[in-house]
Amino acid sequence: MSQTSQGYGDSGDRRHDYSTNNDTRRAPIKFLDARNCDWKTTMPRALAELADRGGKHRVNLRHEFAFLWRRFTQDGEFRVAMRMVELLYTGHFRKAFKAILDATATPVKTHSSFAGSVRSRTYKFKFRRPKKAPTYNSIPDSKPDGPVALRGGSTVPSDLIQVTIPAAWYWDRYERWTLICDRNDWTSSLDLDGRTEWGRPLFAALDKIQIPDTAETARLTKRGVVKVARRKRGRCYDPLTNLRKDLRRDSLIDGEPIAEVDIHACYTSLLVSMLPAGKAKDNALAALQSDWYAQFNESYAKWFDAQVASGRGYINETGQWMLRLDDDPEHDKPASIKVEYQRQCLFWRDPRDESNPLRVALRMLHPELCHLIETLRQRMTPSELSDVLTRAEGSLVVDSAVAELERAGITAKSNHDGILVPASRVEEAREILERVCRWHLGFEPKISNKGRNSTTAAV
Repeated sequence: MSQTSQGYGDSGDRRHDYSTNNDTRRAPIKFLDARNCDWKTTMPRALAELADRGGKHRVNLRHEFAFLWRRFTQDGEFRVAMRMVELLYTGHFRKAFKAILDATATPVKTHSSFAGSVRSRTYKFKFRRPKKAPTYNSIPDSKPDGPVALRGGSTVPSDLIQVTIPAAWYWDRYERWTLICDRNDWTSSLDLDGRTEWGRPLFAALDKIQIPDTAETARLTKRGVVKVARRKRGRCYDPLTNLRKDLRRDSLIDGEPIAEVDIHACYTSLLVSMLPAGKAKDNALAALQSDWYAQFNESYAKWFDAQVASGRGYINETGQWMLRLDDDPEHDKPASIKVEYQRQCLFWRDPRDESNPLRVALRMLHPELCHLIETLRQRMTPSELSDVLTRAEGSLVVDSAVAELERAGITAKSNHDGILVPASRVEEAREILERVCRWHLGFEPKISNKGRNSTTAAV
């Protein structure tokens, strides 16, 4: 094994100079009421001009297409649920909406990829998508959709215009759609005041969290953020979703240090649950209940050696493995065995074995599981498989585990495949998550306890 591989180490997180201690000053999140906050976003000038030709519907058309553009800039595509359009607006609006959509966007998918969902089309706009910082993991972006306020002094490309969506319009749309969801027993993906089953415990937890009061958290603690939460592909997104891990772990909840219980290799656990009973499933379970990623260490180290040899990888001054995405050092990312496993074994875009050495290892170690994944990928794109897995994850973590924790009187906030709880309740939370996993998966995966003062504990 090479010199690089002998120095094997992987965290998957960018290191920062920020250090935490018991003297750290913490502050609650300053929430702004969505009823009093206008939203600012951008949209193509040509798209806005088409909307403005809609007569009495021009305002609604402009705002709805501004939402769709925002989703397109974040994800590279956007879904249109015509059921929502039909129930919120009149026939004349729908006719104008469809005409603009047909003129400015191209459908890329016309079916739903998960059970029980409303049939909808996925589109891409014909307008140039704004350039984003490059990503490497090949996993669909997990940033929440929806309008985000522009920072003061920011510039807008000449082909885009700034759009202000009044708070009153946004709140009225929210109220009308929530009533429709209630009448039809649907789950709304937007919550502005804790009225949904999934939003109620989330907002209760956010109100009890205090985060480190630093220069980089000033927007959260001093300037304030709109109180809004979204469900996207099953997961919950809120103002703390993108808080850096070290800051999150140095926060308080209910006046106590935050602890986190999470499901080790959650996506793989969901896939293993689909295997029939037998030796193959038993072997996969044994690896899951230990350290799933450890069995790929050798393949991962050789892969990173190849990145170093090609100039795409390097080891920084702290010994962390890093990847170059382009010529801008600010875009460099820490290498992560978890991300690389998901990229090569679940969400690959280049199918060749030489591009996916970890999948070659998976095929040797767990051939039945690899065959299942490859069969799924024959009829699903990376984004579609990600949708299926994240919705299953959200059902387990958000809809079941957090609900059970709420019934047990434990303040809890979901964090994708994990849950944030007060440190004094972490063992209770872990036992509840175990029970939920047994019900969803048919077995207990490895559950880890993480936090500033906790160590990883395997089930």
